[in-house]
Amino acid sequence: MKHLSDICFSIVICLLMASSPVLGAETQATAGDGFIFLPGGEFQMGSPESERQRNPDETRHTVRLSPFYVSPYEVAQKDYEALMGHNPSRSKGANLPVENVTWFDAVRYCNALSLHRGLKPAYVINGEAVRWDRRANGYRLLTEAEWEYAARAGTETVFNVGNQVRSDSVNFEATYPYLIEENYVIQRNPDVRPSHYRGKTMEVDALPANAFGLHHMHGNVSEWVFDYYGAYDAGRTENPSGPSSGSLRVNRGGSYIDFGKHLRSAYRSAANPIDPDPNLGLRICRNAAPLDETADTAPPSRIAMPEHPRVLVVYYSYSGNTGRAAEIISERLGADLFEIRMQHPYRGNIYEVSQADLNNGVRPPLAARVEDMDKYDVVLLGYPTWWATMPMPVLSFLEDHDFQGKIVIPFSSHGGTVWGDSVSDLAKAVPGAYVGIGFEFNYSGGRGLSGRIDEWLRASGLEK
Repeated sequence: MKHLSDICFSIVICLLMASSPVLGAETQATAGDGFIFLPGGEFQMGSPESERQRNPDETRHTVRLSPFYVSPYEVAQKDYEALMGHNPSRSKGANLPVENVTWFDAVRYCNALSLHRGLKPAYVINGEAVRWDRRANGYRLLTEAEWEYAARAGTETVFNVGNQVRSDSVNFEATYPYLIEENYVIQRNPDVRPSHYRGKTMEVDALPANAFGLHHMHGNVSEWVFDYYGAYDAGRTENPSGPSSGSLRVNRGGSYIDFGKHLRSAYRSAANPIDPDPNLGLRICRNAAPLDETADTAPPSRIAMPEHPRVLVVYYSYSGNTGRAAEIISERLGADLFEIRMQHPYRGNIYEVSQADLNNGVRPPLAARVEDMDKYDVVLLGYPTWWATMPMPVLSFLEDHDFQGKIVIPFSSHGGTVWGDSVSDLAKAVPGAYVGIGFEFNYSGGRGLSGRIDEWLRASGLEK
């Protein structure tokens, strides 16, 4: 006997299919992939100004989408490995989502699956320039607008399950639910309650689907989408595909290691497209009917590493872990070292005082600034990851200096949340700079820290 929720879900899907019974029928039959038909139409993309912890880049606007088919699941490791011949994932499991894939890995997988299924590939890949043939019936990444439409599944709440998430419906860092930053020391909202943090990915069909039948649109792994990161284009609101150039590609939905605030339906995360990450995977879709143009995207913008770069190591450290790493890096490179110091350093309960600045968007004044920033080509920026982002004194530093034309490479100590979304926040804070592949370590980094730093510096082209 079906549960009531199963019956409601079946009714929703039948209504969606009935709204356009012809579009894509031939492609559906040819592919035989079990994808779910979404009818498209208009929806409100972005977040209202009343949404707590929203970001300025979430400007709400009306978008109109054509119908498309989408996989109910994130791409599983067994499917990726069977097609691509290897499994890059850090946490292995046949039905776990594939992760640790770059954006370019994701589009190559789409093309390989299209050829395997006898469909026309959606992408023409020329080095790092990628053209999307929007007329093709092959597999592709969702656009950012398609992803948000699919994730919301007709809702306008913060998440597709309402205005709060818990671990019974979402796989995330559930000891830090949405709005925990405002309720950690003193609980003011009884709905903000920690739940079970699994600390790992789950099978792609493990938790309940949203109203469209799509699993893990929030959490598990964050999902690459097609778009370069940039401000929403108010002049292009029908089937938008993002800017034609940039340095970062968007990923959506948050992961098993992300805080509740980073799982919001409107939240936009940006990452280097050549950067593999153990919490980054993909979900795929395909057209229900041909679109009428191509979308050309340039290779990701980069700033070349000079042959003899002038390097500055900048760091903020509270307990000494980040400071120790900064000193090792400075010594290895013979680089200048600058400590970010507050005019009024944090005192007392660091959770409480740092939380207050974060909640209020405070940029605490600093004791000094770098007066000759122009002479440096590369800035290695160190900080502890707090509340899944950079400490506010680091943002004070970034906003008080000009990073135009510089290479900025982060390094971070953390207590288990890895980067949080600090790298995305960093990249958004330094437009005109190129954010390189960073280095993270747990707490003090242990005995192997020095060797790992050497490997990272060599990979970055800074140490020969």
